[in-house]
Amino acid sequence: MSSPLTGQFPTYRPRRLRQSPALRRLVAETRLSIEQLVLPLFVRPGRKVRRPVHAMPGVLQFSPDELLREASQAQELGVPAVLLFGIPDRKDEKASGAYARRGIVQQAVRSLKKELPDLIVITDVCLCEYMSHGHCGIVRRNKSGVHILNDPTLKLLARAAVSHADAGADVVAPSDMMDGRVRAIRAALDQNGFAETPIISYAAKFVSALYGPFREAAESAPQFNHAVLGALGVGGGGITELLRCPVSTLFTGSKRSSVIPPPPTP
Repeated sequence: MSSPLTGQFPTYRPRRLRQSPALRRLVAETRLSIEQLVLPLFVRPGRKVRRPVHAMPGVLQFSPDELLREASQAQELGVPAVLLFGIPDRKDEKASGAYARRGIVQQAVRSLKKELPDLIVITDVCLCEYMSHGHCGIVRRNKSGVHILNDPTLKLLARAAVSHADAGADVVAPSDMMDGRVRAIRAALDQNGFAETPIISYAAKFVSALYGPFREAAESAPQFNHAVLGALGVGGGGITELLRCPVSTLFTGSKRSSVIPPPPTP
């Protein structure tokens, strides 16, 4: 059996390109360099704040002034981009801090782009850090339990993304895992004059205990139900489901997709 990518044996012999380390390096398609790195940073209100995250040794929450210093040092070392996660001073059930003009991420973006215009600023677009209940969407409670309302949540996510772009973000990165959020964000950006702002979508999240340290860093631990509603199981639900998620985001407006892997299994 042959395909346009592989050809057919004996004409196609891939081992020919694996005969030495030098030859393998010559034809390698993927290379990791500092120009490809993105530094995640957690920003909170205040001044001269450098608060350690105990679950992630070496990781800190920064006030905007300290964030600027940290980002400047990273850029001097050759790191071209940062990814901002916001920690507001107040939370509610509408995640109003996520799209407030003077929200913490919006303030940080303006400061970074003013002082470090060549730094690529990517913003996390999610609601869990801003919701009083810690989930990524609007919640409805009734006799049958607690439900995350997917479609009404899309409007808030789109609003947050537009506010980030308006503040000067170079890229927005939705991480909420709501169905249809890339399409909603792309439409909102285009309608508000940000047609050139790219989206890097978190496309596939696996259930993992590794979320725990991040939840502490972002101060977004859920108050009820599971922390990763909407995430894939460790098995991914099958290869079709695993591939469908990233592909769907690319077809609805994302320029890149990221996958949060499952934890190692014994």
